[in-house]
Amino acid sequence: MLFAHFLKRLRLLALLALLALSACGQRATEKRADNPDDPVIDTAALAARVTVSGVSAGGYMAVQSQVALADRISGAAAIAAGPYHCAAGSVATALGPCLKGAGIDVANLVDFARQNAAAGKIAPLTDLAGARAWVFQSPADVVVASGVGDAQVAFLRAFLPAENIAYVTAPEAGHGWPTLSNGVACGEMGGDFLNACDYDAAGELLRFLYPDLDAPRHDELALELRDVDVSAYFPSGNVADNAFAYVPADCAVSTENCRLHIAFHGCRQGAEFIGDSFARQAGLNEWADGNSIVVIYPQIEKSLMNPQGCWDWWGYTGADYDLASSAQVSGVRALIDAFARQSLL
Repeated sequence: MLFAHFLKRLRLLALLALLALSACGQRATEKRADNPDDPVIDTAALAARVTVSGVSAGGYMAVQSQVALADRISGAAAIAAGPYHCAAGSVATALGPCLKGAGIDVANLVDFARQNAAAGKIAPLTDLAGARAWVFQSPADVVVASGVGDAQVAFLRAFLPAENIAYVTAPEAGHGWPTLSNGVACGEMGGDFLNACDYDAAGELLRFLYPDLDAPRHDELALELRDVDVSAYFPSGNVADNAFAYVPADCAVSTENCRLHIAFHGCRQGAEFIGDSFARQAGLNEWADGNSIVVIYPQIEKSLMNPQGCWDWWGYTGADYDLASSAQVSGVRALIDAFARQSLL
């Protein structure tokens, strides 16, 4: 989430957001995107192929997806984001501890995850034992404090072995996604929330999540984006009908031997604000091209309760926002399952 531009407006909308939680919780039953007649998915084999990443609000969404869908996702990368369930459905908590870093009760968040896994509301947490997590938190970020990244790593250590967690604190980038050369100056914040830091965050995170990657490819003619209709997977939750996608040539006919990476943009970084800049310039496609990785960039649309177009990490879509049943997380699951059944593209 790229928070700085919307904090004032969000505080004014806080009361409305809290009232909306009840209304959203009453939303109509959502469509199923999967077909009960389809063969059962081998989730263990699938998870080894699927990873996620995100920046700020998108980083929180990547974290939520990894925890709630641990049976389908083997790795997550979060830039400028904190631990699972950090906001606990509270706008005040989201704008307080979950940005400032002080007062995050990690033990309580761990207990919440365990309780909901035991209740079947998220995937079994034993599935996290072999997962990988890449966390980037710049000490120069003036929006998300270093303590937020520290809390994220502390949460992860309750479930993942230490060697499966990478905690990166350099370069000293502004609040955004670090790149080799795209975006504003490294220490600044603004533009498309990409930071030219002479640092390939996309490559670093993908190489950690998939340790066997080959070198990236930089042929611009080969790195064309396509639109993918994801409306069947996200019938609600402010997710746009179309997502950007990068599909390597060897995955265009069949994705049977391909991997899937889902990238979640930050606030004010979706298509309504910057077009396809994040999908084109984050650096993920270059690595995907030579490594048979399909990259999907789902897009959030702004709304009254979410005027900055953020992924939901505090509860504007409902009280279950970070559980497997929520509009956005269940949509991610449906998208992953469609990929497994080769019906996504």
